[in-house]
Amino acid sequence: MPTKNHGFTLAEILVVVTIIVVLGLSLLVAINPMTQIFKAYDAHRKADLAKIKIALEAYYGDHDCYPVFPLKDAEGRPSYACDSDFLKPYLNFLPCDPNTKKPYTLYLTPVDSTCPQQYAAYAQIYSPADDQGNSITYCPKTVDVHSPDMKNLDIIYGCSTRQICPTHYGCKNGACVVVAEDEVPTCSPSFCDSQCSPITLPGGAKIDCTTINPDDGSYTRECVGL
Repeated sequence: MPTKNHGFTLAEILVVVTIIVVLGLSLLVAINPMTQIFKAYDAHRKADLAKIKIALEAYYGDHDCYPVFPLKDAEGRPSYACDSDFLKPYLNFLPCDPNTKKPYTLYLTPVDSTCPQQYAAYAQIYSPADDQGNSITYCPKTVDVHSPDMKNLDIIYGCSTRQICPTHYGCKNGACVVVAEDEVPTCSPSFCDSQCSPITLPGGAKIDCTTINPDDGSYTRECVGL
C-alpha cells in the first residue's frame, strides 16, 4: 500500500504564517513599544526632579539660600554639568535627561542673586497619555518641582520666559481701576478706552488708560507706572 503523506502543503504553511504575522502585529500595536519607552523615560525624569527637590530643600535648610549653580545654559539660566557632584553631600550626582543627556532646566529667583530664595526645576515629557504635562500654562509637555512658596506666575515664566502681567488696570464706571490680577500674558479683559478718567497719584500726577499694544491694538497694561 502506498504511504500517506502527512506533511503540510505550501498553502497551509502560508495560512499559518499569515495568522502568526497578524497576531504578532496586533500584539505589537496593543503593546506600542514606543509608548512604553516614553513612559519609562518620563518616570525617570520625574524621579530625577524629585531627587533634585530633596537635595535643594536640604541645602536651603543648612544655608538659608538655594545654591548658585556654576554654569549657564543657552538661555542664560542656571545650569550644571551632567553627573556633577556640585550638590554633594545632598546629592552625589546631579542627574540629566535620560534621553537627551542634557541637564534639567532650572529657574531661580531673585535672578542672578548670590542667595536665591525660590527655585523651579523642569523636565520635558513625551508620553501623550500623561496629563501632568499640561499643568503649566504656556509650557506644554512640561513637569516641574519648585520651592514651597514659588508663585504660579513665576513657575510659568521660568519655563516659558513669557512676560506675566500680575496686575491689570482697566476702565470701570469711568474710572481707571484694578480689574484683574495674575493674568497671562494679555491681561484681559480690557475695559480701558479714551473716555476713562485718569488716576491721580499723590502729588497730582495723572496716569491715563491709553497704553495700546501696537501688534493687535489691544490694551496690555493700562495705567502703566502705577
